[in-house]
Amino acid sequence: MKNVLCLLVYIFSIIMLQSACVSLKIPRRNDLVPLQAPMLIGKYPAIIERKLTLYSGKDTLLPTIIWYHFKNSPGKDSAELAQATHMELILKDAKHISSTLYKDDVALKTDVIRGRLKKGYFRKKHQLSLSGIPPFYWSISSNKMQLGLGKEHQLFIDHADETNGSILIIVAGTPGITSSLSVPRYVK
Repeated sequence: MKNVLCLLVYIFSIIMLQSACVSLKIPRRNDLVPLQAPMLIGKYPAIIERKLTLYSGKDTLLPTIIWYHFKNSPGKDSAELAQATHMELILKDAKHISSTLYKDDVALKTDVIRGRLKKGYFRKKHQLSLSGIPPFYWSISSNKMQLGLGKEHQLFIDHADETNGSILIIVAGTPGITSSLSVPRYVK
């Protein structure tokens, strides 16, 4: 009986882990320049403002912090972002991108993200986190990100997130959320 219970918990856990892995589809872009290691990807603003049109018809600007896509270290980096002018991305080899936050010509912070090249894109290492004790109570989050380069040196960032959880036999989750950003090159 104990072996059967362990087997059921194991099968349940595998099924839930598999269903929690979000899918990041590779978009078809005619203006994609395939990334090749090593290379300077370019300089880009650390923060951009995206224009959203509300239901009322009013336009609003939403600040989006691009730097957060290119860091591994914990924390918000508020002090550095307050004075940052741009960031620079360098594809060091087929598995690492170096991202440096700058204030004019002075480097404020450097971070390295791990991943791999796939079909002309750099795909950041998949982040999967599980908390709790399956099958009693657990939560799982899946996060994937890839970046590409356009012919006009714009940066394409495709991002996918998904979260699932369970209490005993009740399972709930969010549908996978995907987003794509096109970031223009930084010009002084």
